[in-house]
Amino acid sequence: MILTRYLIIVLFLGSIYAQDQSELSPVFSDYQISSERYLTDENGNIMMYINIWGHVAKPGHVMVYEGIDMASLLSYVGGPIKGADLKNVKLFREVPDKDGRIAYNLDFNNFIERGDRSDFIELKPNDTIIFPQTNFNYFISHVGTFNTFLGLLNLYLQVSRSFAD
Repeated sequence: MILTRYLIIVLFLGSIYAQDQSELSPVFSDYQISSERYLTDENGNIMMYINIWGHVAKPGHVMVYEGIDMASLLSYVGGPIKGADLKNVKLFREVPDKDGRIAYNLDFNNFIERGDRSDFIELKPNDTIIFPQTNFNYFISHVGTFNTFLGLLNLYLQVSRSFAD
């Protein structure tokens, strides 16, 4: 009986002192925005997380310093791998820019061929950058599987014909 009273009191006090989570973290378009926008390292440098997906040597969730440019970020993740479509790189923001944009199409070929950084944009915390695979590379990477399947089918047909004779 005493335990029940304490439990009721604890539940009652817990509901009184509970905080509304929606006030702690802003919400945009039905999903919660990360509360860790910027961090500092042991030297006081301002850091942020960026997501890198696709055809780079080390894709993932990487912590970089604020103000890093696209070339340095690409170097940090080991550069593009063979078959990366550098002409159709996509960047998605977690929060829209001042002009309302949330998605960008980037062309890294201008940088690779001429060192032109005019297509680069300022990176923000929790940006997601996707380096897609070229269609030709996708086809070539899957031809081996298709070729193996056709080889096994050919072997089956040859063996079944030899037993039918």
